[in-house]
Amino acid sequence: MKFLLTILITYIIVSFFGYLAHKALHQKWSGKYNKSHMTHHVKLYPANNYTSETYRDAGKDDAIWFFIVISIPVILLPILLGIIGLPIHLVITSILEMLILAFLNNYIHYAYHINNHWLTKIPLLSKIFNKFKYLHFIHHKKMQKNLGIFDFTWDFLLKTLKK
Repeated sequence: MKFLLTILITYIIVSFFGYLAHKALHQKWSGKYNKSHMTHHVKLYPANNYTSETYRDAGKDDAIWFFIVISIPVILLPILLGIIGLPIHLVITSILEMLILAFLNNYIHYAYHINNHWLTKIPLLSKIFNKFKYLHFIHHKKMQKNLGIFDFTWDFLLKTLKK
């Protein structure tokens, strides 16, 4: 039971963190990180040219460093809980889940922008993927909406979901 609770709590924390971090990238106060992220939205993947055959990489994208730096407290949380008594297997579970979620977030976002990605070809999966891809496309048109990548729960709860 503690294992499942650890997975659930970690997911809630990481998904909320991702939502807030993405929202921050859309705020002018985030400075060069906002500018870098806007390159993705405005120059590389504007709403009228949302997909391509290969991913249009911005090259040196500072947004990844933004996520890494502000992730430190989130990553340290299970370690600190381990120091005060959380069993080591739950600390490891939480950190592994964070790494998996970070990978999924990055990979699925990448996949949204690729024409005929393999995720569009698996019958049941394609239905879900295409729905989320559409929500992400809306985000490229209305950048303060649909800030989730593969989970739009926080958008729903915080009234930023646009269908």
